[in-house]
Amino acid sequence: IVPVGLYNGGFLGIAQLIRHFMESWFGISFGSTNIAGILYFVLNIPLLAVSLKRFGKEFLAKTIYCVCWYSLFLTVVPIADHLLVDEHLTACVAGGVICGIGAGMTLLSGGSGGGEEILGLLLMQKHSNLSVGKVSAMLNIFIFGTCAIIFSISIMLTMLIITKKQGLEKIIFEKVNRGVTKWNAYGAYKNEEREILMTVVSKSEFLQLRRLLLAADPEVFIIIEENVFVVGNFQKRVN
Repeated sequence: IVPVGLYNGGFLGIAQLIRHFMESWFGISFGSTNIAGILYFVLNIPLLAVSLKRFGKEFLAKTIYCVCWYSLFLTVVPIADHLLVDEHLTACVAGGVICGIGAGMTLLSGGSGGGEEILGLLLMQKHSNLSVGKVSAMLNIFIFGTCAIIFSISIMLTMLIITKKQGLEKIIFEKVNRGVTKWNAYGAYKNEEREILMTVVSKSEFLQLRRLLLAADPEVFIIIEENVFVVGNFQKRVN
C-alpha cells in the first residue's frame, strides 16, 4: 500500500496523517525511520488504559503484546523502494485482504491489534447496533475524507495527440497550462507529415482538451493512457 503512495485506514492511517503533518507542516525529518509505527503505539495508550476496566486481563495482555510487535515491525521494517504492485486497485485489494486476515486472526485468538478494533469493541458495549466493521468504516470515511482534502485526488492521463494541423500545442498551453513534448513524424501509408504531441493532464482537463482539439482539427487522433504514475517536475491539481 505505502510504496504506491496510498494510505491505510484505521489508527495506522491516522498515524500516517500525523507523520505527514509533522514532516510537511513543521519540517521535522525522521530520515529512513517510519515514525508511523511509534505514533500508532502512542495512539493506542489511551485505549489500552480505558480497556483495563472493560475487558479481561487475558484480552488486554494479548492486545498489548500484539500492539507492541505491530508498532515495532512498522518502525523497523523498511518501506520498499520499488513498487511491489504497480497497479493501484490491485494494491488496494491485496493490502485490504492481508490487513483483514491479520485483524481476524488477532480477534479470533482472543486479543486485538489495537486501534479501531479496541474502539469498536468499546463502542459495542454501549451501542448494540455497532460492530468493529462499522466503526472501522466510519473512521475510514474521516481518514480518507481528510486525504481527499489535503492531497490531489485527480486521475492523471497521458494524451498522445497525432495531427496534421500545426499549432495545437497552443491550445494546451492556453487552456490548461500544461507542458507539451512535440516531435515530427510521417504517416506510413501516405508518407504525409504529422505532428505528435504528448502531455499529461487530469481527467477534467482531458475532457476540456478533447472538445477543443476536435473542434480545431476534426481529423485529430488521440491516444489515452489512464492512471499514469508521474514523478518529478509536475504540478498535480485537485479538480
